Amino acid sequence: MKETSVESLFGIKAGIVWQTLNQNGASNIRNLVKATSLSREEVYSGLGWLGREDKIVMEQKGGAIVFSLREEEALLSIPRETILAESTPKPKSKSSRSKPPKKTKMARKAKSPVKQAKSPAKQSESVEDFLLH
Repeated sequence: MKETSVESLFGIKAGIVWQTLNQNGASNIRNLVKATSLSREEVYSGLGWLGREDKIVMEQKGGAIVFSLREEEALLSIPRETILAESTPKPKSKSSRSKPPKKTKMARKAKSPVKQAKSPAKQSESVEDFLLH
């Protein structure tokens, strides 16, 4: 007969709760029970395991206690390509660009050469090089 270990009792439940918080974001107990199909006690045991490992944050919001993964924990599961894509600058929309200042009729200096904008591929390579070094 196979004995049930602590890891299988609580660790598996903690893994299910972790995955749910990672996919759905911050949740209260009621939503965790619905999303995981675990009992309330099993959700609490998983949260206890994750809390002991310092992987979750607990906040009081109104009358409910809301649990979420620590920021460092959530970043562990994001693919590297997604992080790089989010860190590359996105072009501003035309409506949010500010208008250039009005030109006065004063004598103008010679214009300096305009810098060529980097292509998106070059920008992502630059960001990747920066993050890797």
